[in-house]
Amino acid sequence: MMSDVSLFIPVILGTPRKGRQSEHVAKFIVEQIATRDRLETELVDIRNIAIATDDAGEPIKDPQFSATMEQADGLIIVAPEYNHGYPGLLKHVLDTCLKEYIHKAVGLCGVSSGSFGGTRVIQNLLPVMRELGLMTIFYDLNFSNVQQLFDESGNLIDKPTYIRRMSKFMDELVWMSTVLKYGRREVSLEKKDSIEVNTHANKPCPEIATRMGADAMDTVLEVSNNTQTGEIKATPVIPILQRE
Repeated sequence: MMSDVSLFIPVILGTPRKGRQSEHVAKFIVEQIATRDRLETELVDIRNIAIATDDAGEPIKDPQFSATMEQADGLIIVAPEYNHGYPGLLKHVLDTCLKEYIHKAVGLCGVSSGSFGGTRVIQNLLPVMRELGLMTIFYDLNFSNVQQLFDESGNLIDKPTYIRRMSKFMDELVWMSTVLKYGRREVSLEKKDSIEVNTHANKPCPEIATRMGADAMDTVLEVSNNTQTGEIKATPVIPILQRE
């Protein structure tokens, strides 16, 4: 049964800076994952990834990082907020992989010295996750005023509060990771019929909706693929309820 399937969910520590408070957060998350049944994890510190800076993308892929991402069933990214954005090295490292991420779940953890808890870094990471093929869960973890959250030994002071918050986060991440793992194994996107609608490619199309005088949220492009000729068609569709 799917409930018996073990999952590997590594935690990416997304900053190489000295004195980083994010390291305490990442270690706390790894510690909490280790308490759960049928979960395995490891800390992936981007500081320790030897990566070229005079090129980008898959040509500079680190074999160990790539192998870890390939093995992963889901990910957690711990990212501090730097000037309303994410660390450049984190983006540089993430960009070295692509196929390793596709149809896998990711949970985002924002860290900030301010009161917003990395909300803006999470918002800025969302389009990056989508482009990489990762499925972002709808729970986030936020660590506000991080310099006040840990003692001198790196131990979380108000541990019960953050354990409670992480519980919901992990429940969603485990559910999504389990479902997507099953999907990657059992559900093929290869179409056997000569013409079949690819429901994975149906997306809202605001521009066409405007021209058709319809609500943007109710108008999609219906994408069909003729596997014999290779022809792909995208047709704007207004659902029946919207047309009536």
